[in-house]
Amino acid sequence: MQSDLTQLTRTTAWLPLVVLMAWLEPALANKFETIGGGVAGSSGLKREWLQYFLYFVAGLGALGALLAVIYPRKNALYLNYNNWKKSAIVMGVIAAVALIMALLL
Repeated sequence: MQSDLTQLTRTTAWLPLVVLMAWLEPALANKFETIGGGVAGSSGLKREWLQYFLYFVAGLGALGALLAVIYPRKNALYLNYNNWKKSAIVMGVIAAVALIMALLL
C-alpha cells in the first residue's frame, strides 16, 4: 500500500508543472510571430534568439566541464567526487554539440 501511495505522490507532483506548461504553450508558441507582426524577417529573429540560447548552453557546458576538472575530489558531497572525468566529458560533449549547432544556424 505504501508503494502505491508513493507512486501516486510522485505522479501528482508533476501535475502543476504540466498544467502550467499547457497553459503557457500558446503564449510561448506565438512569442516570435507577434513580435514580427507578419513582417518579413521574423524568422531571422527566431534564428538569432536560438543562436544566443545555444551559445549560452555551450558556455554553461564548458564552464561545467572546466569546474569538474578544476575541483575534483574537493568535497564528498559533490556529484563528481568519484566521476569527475565522466562529468567533464559529458559536459564537454554538451558544450561542443551546442556550439556546433549554434554555428550551423
